Amino acid sequence: MNSPRPVPWIRLIASLWLFAAFATVPARAITLELQRRDPVTGAILLQPETVDPRHVGVIAVDVWNHHWCKTATMRVDAIVPRMNKALDAARLLGMTVMLCPSDVVDNYVGYPQREAVFALPRLSVPTVVDVTCPPVPDAGGCACGRERCAGNYGWDGMHPGLRIDAADLMPDTQAEVYAICKKHDLTHLIYVGFHTQVCLLGKPMGLKAMKSAGLNCVLARDMTDAHPGYDPARNFTPDLNTGQVVEHFEKHLAPTISFQAELAKLGKWDPDWVVDPVRVTPWGTPMRPHLFEEPVTVTLTAPLQPGAEIRYTLDGSVPTPASILYSKPILVRDTTRLRVAAFRDGRAVCLESEGAFARMGPVPPAPDVAIGDLKPIRNVGFGHSYGGEVRYSGNTRPPQKDRSNLGQELRINRKTYPQGMGVHAPCELGYEIKPGYRRFVALAGADENLLSISNGSNLAKYPSVVFKVFIDGREAAASPVMRVLSPAWRFDVPLPEGSRMINLVAMDAGDGSREDFADWAHAGFIVRK
Repeated sequence: MNSPRPVPWIRLIASLWLFAAFATVPARAITLELQRRDPVTGAILLQPETVDPRHVGVIAVDVWNHHWCKTATMRVDAIVPRMNKALDAARLLGMTVMLCPSDVVDNYVGYPQREAVFALPRLSVPTVVDVTCPPVPDAGGCACGRERCAGNYGWDGMHPGLRIDAADLMPDTQAEVYAICKKHDLTHLIYVGFHTQVCLLGKPMGLKAMKSAGLNCVLARDMTDAHPGYDPARNFTPDLNTGQVVEHFEKHLAPTISFQAELAKLGKWDPDWVVDPVRVTPWGTPMRPHLFEEPVTVTLTAPLQPGAEIRYTLDGSVPTPASILYSKPILVRDTTRLRVAAFRDGRAVCLESEGAFARMGPVPPAPDVAIGDLKPIRNVGFGHSYGGEVRYSGNTRPPQKDRSNLGQELRINRKTYPQGMGVHAPCELGYEIKPGYRRFVALAGADENLLSISNGSNLAKYPSVVFKVFIDGREAAASPVMRVLSPAWRFDVPLPEGSRMINLVAMDAGDGSREDFADWAHAGFIVRK
């Protein structure tokens, strides 16, 4: 005899009861393998620690969209794909994710992730642990080697590829993080982000501050990068520097984990994921090229893919398992487009990377005839052109003689120039080539007067200008993309016999024209003797 079928409302009650029963089951505890080191010998000490993931917070510090060091900027870019995977898994496990861009956190006012922090109760932060730590290895902060980058505060937000979840929070201070920990009953904090010995250590929401408040703090050694340095002559690389800083943390400050390994144990990390690009040092890119005079030593690494074969090309072609095998640092002598990937058993295990290197020519002589003393036959600036006139945009002006476009000194790469033309890209100046003119010469670059206010805070990442010289409608010379504090590009362009017109173009680099103030310094003509 068949059993009677339950009526729908009985099934509904049973379903609700099962949902309630399972909803109250505590999340499965996870066991982290904490790695410390003996402070004297450096020997690795492993210790398991079991914790409910709902009592764990993950703090991502200073995952910025820019850094004054171009290589440091790209090393952030290199870790963001794996960081996204880890943070997604952390959220699924019930961990609380906090995104902390420190200097620029207030650019996120109005975001619910930031506003929610303001609603938390104000709590006094206790000092539970007296945290002491010997000075951390600091390699100087620039990973570009001999052609060192100069500082500016150009970042204005988090990396655009970093995913922000609706449930994330954006604290900034020790008190804000502490209030989140109390509200969510957090006992452990896992730190990811940049730059380890500066920001993760010393910021108000950083590891040292929260350890002193009694939180169990852990560093994810596979998702951090130190404030780097680079000296290929002694095999000192940013990866080596980061390893030294991580070891220092393990000896004197906090244990570390491999976040990837912990998530893999839980089935939250697919070993077939390809998330790590090959790292290039120094890491020039087409939008922020590495300019050099003397040959530059380029190091390629894949530290999170041990045993992988790094393959590269120098002609702009796509790297394959049959491309040149990387076995030692590459000496780049001329303008080069490097493309690189890593393989294991013929399968790509790293994302492709690109390096852009541009060699500068000799410094040209000063002109005999300055363009500022000539009347242009074409003068088109940043604005609307109508009826032969230009309605200049915003606070821009017509090209200015011997001054920046805004009337200040001409400034390129920390130097001032008494003579030249200050423009805002896009802009074109056209001049008649008179008999006797032999060469056009100039030093061209992004104007740097914006650095005089807060060292370029929130703005120094934006100027990006390409300079071109056209003779009778044909391109005769061009610069790579020029950025704030790039060396001035050196133009020394022969003028063919019979040439009639030269056009000097400053154009945006394809990313918009915001703050694209540009200088043609020491620009003019060498007269035939």
